[in-house]
Amino acid sequence: MPPNPERRRRLACLVAACLTTLLTTTCDATDGDAQDPKPRWSMKDLGTCEDGDCTVKVREGDVIPFGKEVQAVDLTIDAIGPTGVVLRLSGTGTTSTFSAQSPDQGGGVSTYNETDFRVLEIKGDTAVLRIKPNGL
Repeated sequence: MPPNPERRRRLACLVAACLTTLLTTTCDATDGDAQDPKPRWSMKDLGTCEDGDCTVKVREGDVIPFGKEVQAVDLTIDAIGPTGVVLRLSGTGTTSTFSAQSPDQGGGVSTYNETDFRVLEIKGDTAVLRIKPNGL
């Protein structure tokens, strides 16, 4: 019996999805060096934040698109620097800007429409953001 191309395509998509999940899972573990415990962050596809629950490494100019779970169209990273990260959230007819977001800011979390935004790390021209539904 000849191989079914549709079945082969579905299997390839399933394998790709599983590999993507394994390779992009955020790891909060240290690199194993007890002298220098640095968290390891995964580079994630910005599209994985669509549901408003992700940890992602970003650069200035990156745009994170959101789905209907987050009451915002997207998040733009306007700046990353020594004073912090500037986040701009766009919604239907509105824009909100959070300036000087940093890991050591008082309170640590900024909230927009029941979604929390926290800067976990700033390193050079990149930052690690934790985005999650408020209260989780």
